[in-house]
Order: sequence, then structure tokens, then C-alpha cells
Amino acid sequence: MRSWDSIYLWDNSASAYVDLEFAAADLAGAATSLIGQTTDKIYMGLDQKFDSAYFELDTLGTYNATPDYEYYDGSAWKNLPLIKTYAFDTNGVVRWRMPGDWATVLLTGAESSNGGLKTGAAGDHTSGTVRYWVRVSCSTVTVAATMTRSFPFPSYNYTTPTKIAAFLQLRQNFSTTTSPSIAEVEDIIRRIESRIERYSTNSWRPNYRHEELYEFSRFGFVLKRHPIIKLLELAIYDGSNFTVLSEGRSSDYYCDNATGVVPLTRLLSIPFTYTRNAYTWGFGEFKRAVRASYVWGRDEDSDVATGMVEDIATKLVSSDIISNYDYTTMVPQGTDRFSLDQKVQQWRESAEERLEEIRSTRLWVP
Repeated sequence: MRSWDSIYLWDNSASAYVDLEFAAADLAGAATSLIGQTTDKIYMGLDQKFDSAYFELDTLGTYNATPDYEYYDGSAWKNLPLIKTYAFDTNGVVRWRMPGDWATVLLTGAESSNGGLKTGAAGDHTSGTVRYWVRVSCSTVTVAATMTRSFPFPSYNYTTPTKIAAFLQLRQNFSTTTSPSIAEVEDIIRRIESRIERYSTNSWRPNYRHEELYEFSRFGFVLKRHPIIKLLELAIYDGSNFTVLSEGRSSDYYCDNATGVVPLTRLLSIPFTYTRNAYTWGFGEFKRAVRASYVWGRDEDSDVATGMVEDIATKLVSSDIISNYDYTTMVPQGTDRFSLDQKVQQWRESAEERLEEIRSTRLWVP
């Protein structure tokens, strides 16, 4: 799973940053505290744009209903246009629309001190690395949350403009002045990744599914996407509201993360307002009466197909670039036996063959 390049808690009482990067990635480690007072802030940074963030908690926090989520536009911090709010009061995801004026910046001077920031070439101040940042703050703090895990949802994940430039053996990397620009290459990567995911029915990055609806069955059901990273909520409609169930084999349900199968561990039934027999579940007001929210996707660090996926994405993006842009000034002209057109055809055929290998067949499991 892609980890944060940088994630900090600004601890105002100590006037210093607390580096949370290891705590966010280390599943076996102890939970670490998040915002403990209204002057504290969380800073999440990545070298590319991201549209969501996931938090898994040990202690559930109590804050104001909607914390402030901000991004840096090159001169000031501005409010993010949120799609889904998150208040650190449960395991969950915050989502936003990608700002068009989001700019990279070092974290130098964001607070009254730079103490605790990483230094060196990959650091976050002085001669470090600029990143896209999201800042989180709260106007009220009653109970401080503690975090066991966190990761971003990057806008693309299978390859990068740098890898594509290296594959094409370009004389220079993509930038704001090349044609296509680095932003256009990133758009091509996103389109190719969408094609790979649609065709293979798999994804090698985290994805969030919000309140999907399913038909009720006393024996359980199968989530539409898998493997599951975290089943965040399962609820059943009781005639007036969705009642949230408790997870665990000794509670209401459990989840087989590898297959997406969710067996119910209690003999549950939906209350009927009117029925002729006992086999009319899923009609009228009880149609699609099960609601599920979850995070899913394959772990790129452990999945055996990750290398193939990178190869497919790189070749398809490279083929698209060569076919649609004039690169005579950037592509080295050597004594190759094959023309660029022949190379593009070979790349596409190789990518299509590998894409067929990673395609999955989705089976129904009772």
C-alpha cells in the first residue's frame, strides 16, 4: 500500500512537529496520538495529488462535527471542497474534489517552528522535497483520537512520468514546458489505469465504496469488489432506519477480506409490514436493505502481479504518447532495427497479452 511521503502532527504545546510516518505504516506498532488540543494540526504530504485519506483508529476521538481540511494554493491555505467528511470518531475515509490550483510547497514556516521536520534531500524544509499538503485542524477537542494506520489514495499508482520517460529513453524528463506536459502525462496514466481496472476487475491501489446496497440474505452476501482492506460499516434497514451491525464472529458478522464474502453470524430477519409468505424478502420498502461501506484493493507490496501491472501501464501510456505527440526532438534516433511504429505495436501487443493474464473471473460464493 502506498505510504505517506510525510505525515506530521503539529504539537503546539511543544512547538514542534511529531513525525507520524512510521506509525501510519506500521500495522504492528502501538497507536499514536493525533490532535489533542485546538491549536494542534495534522499535515499530510505526498509527491503527487491525492483525493482521499484513510484513518484506522485505536481510540475514537471526539471533535467538532467537521474538522477543517485545507490545501495550499501557492500563496495561502484554502478550504478543500469535501465530498465526504471525517471527524476521527471511527475508522473511515475523508474525500474531496481535486483543487485545480493545488501547489507543491515545503513545510518551512507553516508553523512557528520547524523543529521535528525531516531534513536532507528528502526532507520537508530548507533544501528538501516539495509536496502536495493537506492540513487538518479542529475547533473543539473533547477526546483525542489515537491512530494505528493511515494511507493516502493517490491519483495514479501503477507507473509514473519518470518511469515512462526512462522507458522511452527520452533526452529529458516531462515538465511543464514539454509536449505533452507532465500534467497531460498524468492524465494519460489515469485513463490507462482505469482501463486496466475495468478490464481486469482488479485494482492495485486503495478504493472507497460508499454505502453500496445489497439484497438481504440470512446467510450473508458477497461484496462487489475485493480483496477488502477494511469493511467500515454494515447496516440493515429495519423499516425506518439503517441499523449498524457489530463486526466479529461472536457478534453480527465477519468479513473474509480475500474473497469479499461476509457471512452473518446471527439469525437475522427483516421485519415485514405485510407479506403472504416467508419468502418475500427484498420487496417494497425492504428492497436492497443491506448497506455496506468499505475500502478495497490489492496491496502492491505483496501482490505477485504488481510488476506486471507496472509493465502494462508503462507500455500502454508510452504507446499512447508516441502515437499522439511529435517526439522527434526528444526520442533518440539510433541504429535500431525497428521503427517507432513497430515498437509501439510491439508494446501494445505485449501489454494486451499481460493484461489478459491478470484478468479475474468473479464467482458467486453462497
